[in-house]
Amino acid sequence: MSETVATLAEMFERQARKLGPRPLLKSKEGKAWRDHSWTEISDAAARLRGGLLAMGVKPADRIAILAENCPEWVIVDQAVLGAGGVVVPLYTTSGNEETAHVLDDSGTQIVAVHGDEMLKKVLALAPNLPQLKTIVASHPGASPAAPFNRSPQVVTIEAASSGAPAAPIEGSREDLATFIYTSGTTGASKGVMLTHGNVLSNAEDSLDALGLNGNDTTLSFLPVAHSFERTAGHYTVMMASGTIAYAEGLGQIASNLTEINPTVVLTVPRLLEVIYSRVMKTVDSSPAFRQRMFHAAIAVGSRAAEYRARGAAVPPHLALPMALFRKLVFERVRGLFGTRLRYLISGGAPLPVDINRFLSAAEVPIVEGYGLTEAAPVVSVNLHGRNKIGTVGRPLRRVEAKTAADGELLLRGPNIMKGYFHRDQDTAETIDSEGWLHTGDIATIDSDGYIKITDRKKEIIVLSGGKNVSPAYVENKLTHDKFIAQACVFGDRQKHLGALVVLDTEALADFIKQNDLAGRSPEEVVESPALRKLVQQRIYEVNKQVSDVEAVVRFKILPQPFTQENGELTPSLKIRRRMVAQHYRDAVAELFE
Repeated sequence: MSETVATLAEMFERQARKLGPRPLLKSKEGKAWRDHSWTEISDAAARLRGGLLAMGVKPADRIAILAENCPEWVIVDQAVLGAGGVVVPLYTTSGNEETAHVLDDSGTQIVAVHGDEMLKKVLALAPNLPQLKTIVASHPGASPAAPFNRSPQVVTIEAASSGAPAAPIEGSREDLATFIYTSGTTGASKGVMLTHGNVLSNAEDSLDALGLNGNDTTLSFLPVAHSFERTAGHYTVMMASGTIAYAEGLGQIASNLTEINPTVVLTVPRLLEVIYSRVMKTVDSSPAFRQRMFHAAIAVGSRAAEYRARGAAVPPHLALPMALFRKLVFERVRGLFGTRLRYLISGGAPLPVDINRFLSAAEVPIVEGYGLTEAAPVVSVNLHGRNKIGTVGRPLRRVEAKTAADGELLLRGPNIMKGYFHRDQDTAETIDSEGWLHTGDIATIDSDGYIKITDRKKEIIVLSGGKNVSPAYVENKLTHDKFIAQACVFGDRQKHLGALVVLDTEALADFIKQNDLAGRSPEEVVESPALRKLVQQRIYEVNKQVSDVEAVVRFKILPQPFTQENGELTPSLKIRRRMVAQHYRDAVAELFE
């Protein structure tokens, strides 16, 4: 795609004219997959764009989208971008408070929703959002609400698209394209202002790095509202002339992978952790000889992966046993992702090294990348034949990276945001006078240019004795235990660390039965002395792997998991420590009594 393209809408329309009847999107309707051609989506976007312009939408007006991944998401997105508007994506999993904050802070006047639940959600919030004028219901069977004496007015997408279609207006790379609100682990979310040039340059450089083409198909299950999925999983695939298939939901990913047989899959570590945990549970319950074979296969596969990672041929003394293990051990693991996978790209949070090594050993083409919303978002990625496990790869073509004196990773390039909406001070603190974005991540860059993220600058616990501890590091150690699904560590200005832990009930199923805990409420189960003793033993083993100051001294087992709905997890499934501390104030206090 030529860099002369000025806007995302222009890029899309050029592709639509060129590719016409070819499938752009796939969605599951009933039991069958339906293709949506470039022409179909382009025409629908043109009709809705005409309707938005007739409603009085002007350049820089904010229009939000509250929907699961679906063709209508793309139609609304392209209609708004082509009208010069600014798209404000919303997460369907966000609580009412966060959704209202984003709509209010952004000054959104129109919101497109998909599904009756999303429509009800916005209508419930509307009385406190005086600037919200119109709700466009994009789901099949939607009907306008009863007439309002005040805003918002509810219209169907069919009614909004009933007038004359409109071509995209002319624009430039400097024009705003979207506000993406950072889910941040602390503080209220902020609107990251990204221009068309920010996103286009990032998609162009991602395409250049990955070499995607018109034969590529991706299975999209991360929310399009997330910057990683939107840039890398949508705009980059569109730019490559590829096809995007929408998963039915998290529960159907496994079956959708085999049905679609994608070549590219974007994921977050948490989903890979679930797969890894289930594989290891199967191994642990297998006969001893199968366990020995599995571990031998991983040992050989890991050594073979080291050669592949640097683009070297696997030597015969490893290639021969790999031929055997490929059939006896790894075939089932690789089969989870289909038979055509070229790239399994993990982003959004650090990928545990043991999971990376496991998948690499099984010849799953896993690579880890790094990004942040303020960088539109992709910064770096490992590539086949140029992959260093434990790093997040090398920067994209036009991304400059360096470290500050304190080790903070600094970035500069055409992908760096314009700033935070209505937050000049925050912008000035994040982007310095020379244009360097201060990421808040502590990193090292080796002599080959590979970036390794080692810590979060703003998430350091300072114990009362003056020692600095990374809570994320300790949490990562805890959740590597097969019985611990989630952990949130505290201890700032305290003598020791404490942790709130959520257990993996599936992994504990046998223990629960053996200790007569089956059928009891989650609250009763977590108070069981036998369960507490087990968790104490597991944490004791974890403490052996860390320094004395990083040891977890006190813990509390929670009966319910951290979720996005209650604001305790970000959309990329990272823990929002501030929200957890608020929700479990008494439990946190107990850790230090």
